[in-house]
Amino acid sequence: MEAQEIAAAVRSFSAMARIVGPDPKAVKMRRHAFHLHQSGSTTLSASAILLPPGALSEPPPLLSRVCAAHGHAGGLALTAASLVEPFLVAEQRDSPSEELHPRLVPEARLDVLVEREESGYIRDGDSGAPQWLSAQLLAMVDVPASADSVLSLLTYDGSLIGSSSWDVGWSLADVNQKQVENDGRSSLESNRKNVYAESVEPSMLAKSATRIAILGVSALTSNNARHIHVSPMPQRGDSLLVVGSPFGILSPFHFFNSISVGAVANCLPPGTVRSSLLMADIHCLPGMEGAPVFDKNSCLVGMLMKPLRQRGNSIQVQLVITWDGICTAWSSNKLEEVEQVSNELLDDNNADSTIVESCGMDNHRRLISNSANGLNLYSIPPSVRNAISSVVLVTVGDTSWASGILLNKNGLVLTNAHLLEPWRFGRTSPLGLENKTTSLAGEYLPEEESKLLQSQQCTLSNEDNIKHEVSLFNLGFKREKRISVRLDHGEKQTWYSASVVFVSKGPHDVALLQMEKVAIELCAIRPEFVCPAAGSSVYVIGHGLLGPRSGLGSSLSSGVVSKVIKIPSAQHSQLPSTSETDNMDMPVMLQTTAAVHPGASGGVLVNSHGQMVGLITSNAKHGGGSTIPRLNFSIPCKSLEMVFKYSENEDSTILEQFDKPNELLSSVWALAKAPSSIPFLSSPPEKSREAKVLEFSKFLAEQEEGLKSGNDIEPFLRHKIPSKI
Repeated sequence: MEAQEIAAAVRSFSAMARIVGPDPKAVKMRRHAFHLHQSGSTTLSASAILLPPGALSEPPPLLSRVCAAHGHAGGLALTAASLVEPFLVAEQRDSPSEELHPRLVPEARLDVLVEREESGYIRDGDSGAPQWLSAQLLAMVDVPASADSVLSLLTYDGSLIGSSSWDVGWSLADVNQKQVENDGRSSLESNRKNVYAESVEPSMLAKSATRIAILGVSALTSNNARHIHVSPMPQRGDSLLVVGSPFGILSPFHFFNSISVGAVANCLPPGTVRSSLLMADIHCLPGMEGAPVFDKNSCLVGMLMKPLRQRGNSIQVQLVITWDGICTAWSSNKLEEVEQVSNELLDDNNADSTIVESCGMDNHRRLISNSANGLNLYSIPPSVRNAISSVVLVTVGDTSWASGILLNKNGLVLTNAHLLEPWRFGRTSPLGLENKTTSLAGEYLPEEESKLLQSQQCTLSNEDNIKHEVSLFNLGFKREKRISVRLDHGEKQTWYSASVVFVSKGPHDVALLQMEKVAIELCAIRPEFVCPAAGSSVYVIGHGLLGPRSGLGSSLSSGVVSKVIKIPSAQHSQLPSTSETDNMDMPVMLQTTAAVHPGASGGVLVNSHGQMVGLITSNAKHGGGSTIPRLNFSIPCKSLEMVFKYSENEDSTILEQFDKPNELLSSVWALAKAPSSIPFLSSPPEKSREAKVLEFSKFLAEQEEGLKSGNDIEPFLRHKIPSKI
């Protein structure tokens, strides 16, 4: 199904939830990226999964028990608990233990915005326009499996990435938080015990970030209700579509039920068949938390949550709580306890109400497993799956890592030279080089180790706003450090020792490693030497952000080739000069929109057929130092043709071409202007200020000479293009 077809089929299962409540001191919007505050009240919004009665053929026991506990027979809306937590009564904000009996402060009001009447869910209302329906808070449910997966990311103790480096939330929330602190600092200080707004302790943060609120929407009926199916177990590369309402309350007319598309980047926990959390390569905005996530067959995958983000940086990774994680949030014992409570609360009349009964927890699990074992229409193409198997994790010592690509079945691995010799690529100090423009996408050393290094001079310069800044994952590398390569085979991960075969001394950032004592069949990458055109779909596969200690396999992101940078082939030393090559342009750099994060250096850029079209090398940074994940650069396979020839015959003389200096290539990879020695690519000399003034004066004089009479001026004004203000 195309994205527009999926969107049309699933919009009716998406809603926008809104809460309005008293907030005289204007503190309820803390850690929220946007809000409305007027007349002593604050309004917040989030997206929600909308479930009319009968929408699910096999409703999970959790939802049935919640409905039974409250005698609720209408529809449900599931959203992020962070929407309602600020308006819980004080005792529940400080101790969130009443899952089935959450209480809002007096005068707080909940409602949901749903699609038009023709969806068949609304009894009354204006046809064609979205409608607000009153809602009530039924339960606040923790999702332990998903919380554990988030916690494993927050407490990951890799070189740069530690418990203090990561948070869950939108980066715009920091801006809002500072504004709130400026507007009401005394009120904030008196409420520092609010665990939902202020907690940064990893386990509480993970638990709060994955908590969901279940709302009852009595006005939703089962008349003509559409049905929704649950997706089998998602896998890396599976297509995703989100229907959410970014910045919803600021203008529902503009933002209600907006569409975003992407793909599964990784699955957690690693090495398991059933995932409780997904890392998603998808662009989402504040207010979309709580939104339903669907696969390419319009089946429900799960609920979008706030992203994992790196503090002090623009890097963020979108997370999805899987539907399986939500359905299994309550154990069998917990369900029995809830059922006893509901029986005590309901009288005989309520007990006989038309509540949808569901199968038990074991039956639900069996349903999911059977769906996953059947014909899986959602898996990525085998060719792309093979490409994933060709990407390895490379570690140097105990503090640095990057990615690598298997070139043959003997264990020859292609990676970046900056992994082994970072000093050659401008890495001179822990603070980086302000005049460098290349950000090598490797992972970092601890800062205390980096401070011991000697700084050097860098001769390249660039005054652009976008810098290409180097990252500092292995500044202190010495050749005697141990090099290891990890192969991922499904759920099994195997480590091998490796040795250095070749490190390029020229401008190309390439190196070759040889794995030792490989006893298993390896999946070598398939190269495509025809350069992809701008606009072509591509995938990035690499070990970005989270390295060996996380236990995660490689992540996948998707995008397009946004630019192919070429130079005259006569200026490219890696190709022999012939009459044929002299007449064509040589691709030397690919720019893509697929997300690249530190650690993805040496990863592979593949096309939709799973063929390698480039070697991931670097991404860009703003002048202020923040990374731009979707502005990145790769070496095209055409430029690596000699590397693949070496992998076939191991003739070392082939690689000598990569050791030749090339001034033009060096300037390309520094994002600098072409050398003045190459006039056909270098910029023309800039005119001096005096020359510009003289040229402008000459222009005015010519215009004055041509408009001496009224007869000349009249046609000039008549044909003058009108300006628009």
